[in-house]
Amino acid sequence: MILKLGLSVNFFLNLQLSTGPMLEAISPVNKRGFCQGFNITVMNFGAAISPFILGIVSDKAGTPTAIWICVGVSFFAAVINMPLIWVNGCNIPAKPRPKELRPLPGEDIEMVEKALRGEWIPAEELEAINDHRFRNGQPYLLIHPRKYKDEKEELPALRKRAKRDFLFQQTRLKVYLNEINTTDDITDLCNRINSAARASDPNEVEKINRDIGEWFIDYLVDSGYTPQLDPVLIKQAIMSAFPVLGHTKSEGYTPENIELFLLSCGKVYTNLIENEGFDERKDHSFTKVLSNARSAMLQQTI
Repeated sequence: MILKLGLSVNFFLNLQLSTGPMLEAISPVNKRGFCQGFNITVMNFGAAISPFILGIVSDKAGTPTAIWICVGVSFFAAVINMPLIWVNGCNIPAKPRPKELRPLPGEDIEMVEKALRGEWIPAEELEAINDHRFRNGQPYLLIHPRKYKDEKEELPALRKRAKRDFLFQQTRLKVYLNEINTTDDITDLCNRINSAARASDPNEVEKINRDIGEWFIDYLVDSGYTPQLDPVLIKQAIMSAFPVLGHTKSEGYTPENIELFLLSCGKVYTNLIENEGFDERKDHSFTKVLSNARSAMLQQTI
């Protein structure tokens, strides 16, 4: 009987331990000491008299009755405390975001958060953020794509910005090629790149990849394609648009493959830029170039 009562009393008292963190969150800063002291006094007072009272109840009404009283009071206390679940500091704290999913000190918080939401930011802005992280030994941003249906109306504007971003990335590739050809320790450079690109949670990467796949298929179907009728052709189109870049996921970047990777990326961007069309200056149009060439040949003939 004593063991049962002891366990029930301890169960009741352990539930009351939650009041400490709750009081810490909701009490005024200059009254926290008083509130915590009053809370402990009440708990100790209850711990002092409740065994004696429960012992009397047990003698008069039986041990099961005393145990059920403890259970009832405990649930009653839980119901009273339940509204505190919605008070900041009293609920379960959110899991801290890893560095690749949040702004770091010194970064443009608004720009980083915008990128993390999957919204467009200029390619040079994203590159500056990731380059600063790389130089400081921090991870690159991991960006979750938006749902296709959420940005469908924005796709024309996104397409207009594509060529500008492609041109910037192609220019940056030349900088990277120069860096790997002038660095004293290319192995260390590759290791640092691999470290910056490595996510703390591989499941996060897998989720992003699945979201990209879902976006892609939604775009195809909405754009008039019927992948269900010829999935092999769709696969061939994907492989043509996205050729192998020179390294696999498992090996990462190495001194042996990084230059091939950058050159392959440059070829992809060249094709993308050609698809978007070249912007001709009025004094350097293709027609004028042909006219000048024809004039030069005529002069040579004369």
